Amino acid sequence: MNKPLIYEPMTAFTDLLIFAMGLYFAWELYGVYTTKLYNVHFYFMLVFFFMGSAGLFGALSHGIGPHFSGGIHSFFWKMALYSIGLVTFTMVMGGLYHVVSFQTMEWLKWLPFIVLIVYLIFITKHDNFGIVVLFYVPAMTVVLIMMLYSFIRFQGDGTGWIMVSILVSFAGAAVQQSGFSLHKHFNHNDIYHVIQMGSMVLLYRGVWVLKDFGL
Repeated sequence: MNKPLIYEPMTAFTDLLIFAMGLYFAWELYGVYTTKLYNVHFYFMLVFFFMGSAGLFGALSHGIGPHFSGGIHSFFWKMALYSIGLVTFTMVMGGLYHVVSFQTMEWLKWLPFIVLIVYLIFITKHDNFGIVVLFYVPAMTVVLIMMLYSFIRFQGDGTGWIMVSILVSFAGAAVQQSGFSLHKHFNHNDIYHVIQMGSMVLLYRGVWVLKDFGL
């Protein structure tokens, strides 16, 4: 039986779009960071970079991964899951620098780092996307609360767009976990990726004008 060249073409294609968008938005925020030197721009630049990394390894895993041995295929998938963990970590860090003083961050920054290490250990042993959701949803809820606090207390620039972005991302994760498909060639993963791309656009629009605490 002939093996297909690309196993899940639509999933791989939408992952590659996320890869391209992630690198583009990361590059744009790098320009903002070098001008303003805000910590929020540095960490959200990394958010988009790791989103792009997750998209690339996701594309390799879904597209050509089955052509390789189990070890190589597993490596592609684990790297995608590691990248998602780094997305979550850097987004929490960016949110904290927006609502917490630099002095407080000197000790508070270790908490998200410890949680990230725990996540990486779990993913190394159990590369299940359900673990990603269990890590991602609470962390993004924390970021959502931080943005809501800033929006209500300080009318922080960009926080509204970031909140909408997180809610859209939650909707995408719900679709992914539900297994809902529109077509055999446009499954739950493909729908999730499209929704995630919309979330990325909203996030970028908000982060562009976000500021560090007290500025």
